[in-house]
Amino acid sequence: MKKWQILLGALCISVSSLTAFAADEPAKVEPAAAIVLTDPTVNVKNLDDFYILKGSAYDKVTGLLQNLPSQTTGLVGSYYFRVDKNVVGDYFYHVKAYDTVSHVLIGNYFVAKDESCAWKLQAGDDAALIYGNAEKLMDKVEVVVYPKKIPLGSYGIIRVHVPGMVPYDVKATSLNTKVADITEKMNIHPMQAGKTDLVIDIKIGDTVRTVTKSITIVDEADRHTSEPSHSGPSVGVGIGIGWGGGWHHHGGGIGIGVGPWW
Repeated sequence: MKKWQILLGALCISVSSLTAFAADEPAKVEPAAAIVLTDPTVNVKNLDDFYILKGSAYDKVTGLLQNLPSQTTGLVGSYYFRVDKNVVGDYFYHVKAYDTVSHVLIGNYFVAKDESCAWKLQAGDDAALIYGNAEKLMDKVEVVVYPKKIPLGSYGIIRVHVPGMVPYDVKATSLNTKVADITEKMNIHPMQAGKTDLVIDIKIGDTVRTVTKSITIVDEADRHTSEPSHSGPSVGVGIGIGWGGGWHHHGGGIGIGVGPWW
């Protein structure tokens, strides 16, 4: 065999090996570009139509945040605040902080009117308690069971209303499972006609509140005297995601029912 034929064969083998090696390498995935949120009101006039810009409420909520460690709030450098006029759930001031030069959002918070707690809102994650506790917040939590009369063959639902985008856990127990039980998805499942009480625990941070709700299960003959049953698939805000030990968790980073946030 001639020398040039040997060299050509070796070159073909090398190219084939490199091609096969490249095919075995996983495709590189480009990282998603980070979303940069900026102040949409930079060029808006009459800002006091939308925001609290001064006064005792402004000084109270912004002062609380400024007095917390920067490692907790993320507030560093030069920045300014925007405090929404609308009070969330009649309890929280919604406060945003922007970089003075770039107008990029650097902080997003809820501060309680009574200054008992403050939360840092985080896109994609649970809101984080950065000051105080949830004891007074618990007074604002509402638990609704619907309907109070549940026909056999239907089901009831549990709704928990917490002001703002604040994470909580919930656990429900029937005191008479022969009359009604609680399903894995936190629906109220009627078993037979009768009455029972539900014990519902709500946990926010380290604070737990327990409420009881009475329900009645009615049979088909009583359907015409009962409240309309709920026929849709929804089981209420914050219910339906398993959380160890019978608790179900509602995360606080996506702003369900309150937004927009950014």
